[in-house]
Amino acid sequence: MFFWKRKKGSSSSPESGNRKSKELFLLLAGLALTLAAIFLARQRIIAAERDIHRKAAPLDIVVPSVSIPAGSVFTEKNLAKKSVPASGTSSRNVPAAEYELLVGARARGNLAAGEPILWTDVEEPFDPERFSQTIPAGRRAITFEATMSSSFAGLIRPGDSVDLLCEGDAGKGIRTWIQAITVISVDRHFSRAPSKEESREVSTVTVSVTPEEGRLLASAAREGRIHWFLRNPDEPSKARATFMSKTKQAEEKIEIWKAGVQELRIPFPSGESG
Repeated sequence: MFFWKRKKGSSSSPESGNRKSKELFLLLAGLALTLAAIFLARQRIIAAERDIHRKAAPLDIVVPSVSIPAGSVFTEKNLAKKSVPASGTSSRNVPAAEYELLVGARARGNLAAGEPILWTDVEEPFDPERFSQTIPAGRRAITFEATMSSSFAGLIRPGDSVDLLCEGDAGKGIRTWIQAITVISVDRHFSRAPSKEESREVSTVTVSVTPEEGRLLASAAREGRIHWFLRNPDEPSKARATFMSKTKQAEEKIEIWKAGVQELRIPFPSGESG
């Protein structure tokens, strides 16, 4: 009898150990899930706090310092800045950093002192006629949609000089260099550089070209590709040949234009001119 009880006790011992192991595993798993839930809840709380702080963060906008009647000119004397929560503003508000764009423009309607000024409250602050008068005789303005590449990450400015490489579809056909082209407008700014806030996102770039250069650029924009290269405006604009390997010369044609005049054609071994 004693032997049977002893054997029964020894046989139940592994089962007890397995049960304790399972209980310990479940306990650790529950603890891990609890910690994960606490971590996720904390992350959500932090994200919510950040969102609340962002919406509540003050943003400086332009407001009239005094009542401005319809048709009155905006000046530094009748404009002021006001801090409001960012959640209470939109893209229609005029940021305080851009108040200079309002100076010289006129109010479309009556504006009360302290009320936010919206872009829709302002008559056109730019003078399109004056812009057309800035284009030199014999040249034309052509506008391109800007990318991060063609705007040089938003760093391009009116008065900068660029070289443009035009190539055919899939890099085939004649490749044409048009050098030392002047940038006359970035977005709608032509008399001064855009503010720092606007410099990060450039939508359009306008350059001054001859009619022949404009024809080449329009063709490349429609059927091929245009590569933009920023240059120092003080660099001599005389075109220099770019020497390529014989293989490249046999496959491609290069034209270099400056001020509407084709300055250089590179000859090819087959006798065909570029």
